[in-house]
Parts: sequence; C-alpha cells; structure tokens
Amino acid sequence: MTQVSLSWLDLKPNQDQSGNQEELDAYIQRIRKVFKEFNHIQNDIFEQWIWAHHNNSETLRNYGWLNYENFEFVLCNWTNDEISNVNIIDEYSEYVKGRASFSAIRQFCCNKTDLNYWKNNGTWRTPPIILDVYSIEEEFPRWSEIKYPYQLIEGHSRLGYLKSMINMTKQGKAQVANTHSVYIMKSQAK
Repeated sequence: MTQVSLSWLDLKPNQDQSGNQEELDAYIQRIRKVFKEFNHIQNDIFEQWIWAHHNNSETLRNYGWLNYENFEFVLCNWTNDEISNVNIIDEYSEYVKGRASFSAIRQFCCNKTDLNYWKNNGTWRTPPIILDVYSIEEEFPRWSEIKYPYQLIEGHSRLGYLKSMINMTKQGKAQVANTHSVYIMKSQAK
C-alpha cells in the first residue's frame, strides 16, 4: 500500500465531472490562493511534474509520501559528470537508455522549440528535477526506490538526450554544453 502525504493531496489538480483535469494556469492560481504554504514552489515544477504527473503511480509510490511544505527547489548548474551520477527508478531505466542511444539530434522526440534549443545550446530548455536524497531525514517507505545521493524525479527524456549529446560530441556530430540548469529538490525540515 502506498502512503500519500496530506500536502501531496492538497496539491492534487481538480477534475470536472467528466474527469478532465483543470487547466495549468487555473491550477497554479488556485494553489497559490488557497495554499500559501506552497508559494515557494516554482511554476516550472508545477507544470512539468506536480500538475502533469500527480496521479502517476511511480510518482505516488516514490514521492507522494513527502511533505512538500518542507521542500525547496533550488535552480543551479551541474556538470555532465554530476548529472551522469543521478539515479533513475527501475521503471524508467530502459526508457532513458533508449533516449540515450540516438546518433543525431533530429532523432530526439521533442517539439521543434526544444529540438532547436538542443541544437543551438547543447542542453535542455527546461531544467529537470533532481532530489537531494541526503536532505531527507525520514525513513523511506519500503515501497519507494529512492537511492542516494541524487535521484531524477522528472526529466527522463532530457537525461537520455543529454547522454546522446555527450556521445555525439565525442563523435564530432554535436556540441554538448559543459553545464546544465537543474532544479535540486531539498528538504528544509528541521
């Protein structure tokens, strides 16, 4: 049985009678108005993860039990080596490997804006979310796959594409950036 925190339940997107999820802008506006304790969470975090994947079984199992009032999301730059040491949950390891196997940027399965960003900047346009596992003081539930020191929460395609970019750079087919923006999710519980 998966345990879900009250804060994760508070962050749940509303649905209409047909089961359609509320629009992102309405969701962010409602969360910011009703739940002031989540005003520290950036819109990027809501859009790419909390709103988009709130009911995802892997998200619920691995991260739904955390208290989001106690977490901050710090935007920083990481090197290719730092990012290469991030853990991935088992369900997405083959997916990331598949995205890491491309030999040309045109093979990336992303929209034109993101594809051009990869070509022109050698990095992703939207920073992925990485959990600083050492910052969590609670004992992990037995059903979670959280592993030290860092765990990728959201951005599995981007991580795979980065690995492809690194390989393409070695072959002279692309130019990967030296650093990449990431959101580090850290517990601030005392």
